[in-house]
Amino acid sequence: MKPLRRILLIGHYPLDRLDRAPKVRIFHMARALAREGCLTVISGSRRERSRWLRDRLREGLLDRVDLVYIESASSTATFTDLWVLWRLARRRTPVGIFVRDAYQRFPRLYPQTGWKRQIMKYLYDLTLLGYRRWATVLFFPTAGLSRVVGGRMTALLPPGAFPAFPPPGWVRNTAQVIYVGAGGPHDGVSLLLEAMARVRRQIPGASLVLVMRPEEWPREPWPDWVHVVSASGDELSPYLWSSTVAVIPRPHTAYNEIAFPVKLMDYLAHGLPVVVTEPGEAAQWVKTQQVGEAVSATPDALADGLVRVMMRENWEPRVRTVVMENTWEHRAAMVMALLSPMSDGTREAHLGR
Repeated sequence: MKPLRRILLIGHYPLDRLDRAPKVRIFHMARALAREGCLTVISGSRRERSRWLRDRLREGLLDRVDLVYIESASSTATFTDLWVLWRLARRRTPVGIFVRDAYQRFPRLYPQTGWKRQIMKYLYDLTLLGYRRWATVLFFPTAGLSRVVGGRMTALLPPGAFPAFPPPGWVRNTAQVIYVGAGGPHDGVSLLLEAMARVRRQIPGASLVLVMRPEEWPREPWPDWVHVVSASGDELSPYLWSSTVAVIPRPHTAYNEIAFPVKLMDYLAHGLPVVVTEPGEAAQWVKTQQVGEAVSATPDALADGLVRVMMRENWEPRVRTVVMENTWEHRAAMVMALLSPMSDGTREAHLGR
């Protein structure tokens, strides 16, 4: 019997409330990695994390760790984060870092104006330099982001799914579309509203649920077939189970091309087919896996895709199959295979450059 691997997971977000995609990801990866070995989790805000790391290091934590997995933030790492990473590299402890974002590399979409933002961009570049230098493997959600950031050894680690089960007496609405996400200019809510107006010409009873933060709600008044709510975590489940199809309506940008939203897998976990706008790696994945429609980012194309999905029955068996092939447990096993030294000195799994 193999001895249990001693795993340290460091998360760059607090887990007090699972109200953001990176927090959800850390939570699910922690739960999955706990099945792979003896897991220690240090996850919190910058100040909390720095204090906890310093305390645990004084207690000799690094002497009791076989490998480390880090879920990084889209902002700069702290001095303590990089110091711990440097110490792990000196000890030759295998370290995998998941790089979730690099929006700073897209200044036309996300302008870094002002001297404070310029400094933060410079510090983030230094953070990525430290990651590339001291990590054993850099994990990315998409190949496009991997190319943007680079690294000596890289691997794909897209979001996973945690299979959900419907509540007793569950009944889906026959024509309800759901969107969960932000309301910024690159998120596509206005595009979705235009598309839904066209959907209703073909399916008059169609409705739309927008799950968003209150500060990002579209301006009122909105049509009576649009229901805008604020929900996260378990509060989301009733809206997901009552819907027919989920949608990711992002306009075409260089950044959206390389994004793979965590919510895509959450939709599938609740048995929902998904309509995603092209181009992009998420749309290609949906098309390849046959779990929905990939359409152009125009109101007409999006409307047609939504209608096609709603008119086709029995998506659930295919969606369930894909979910079971892409669980968080599969993702954790990939991390362990890459970071656990093999007897012949190699590491399992396929790496992507």
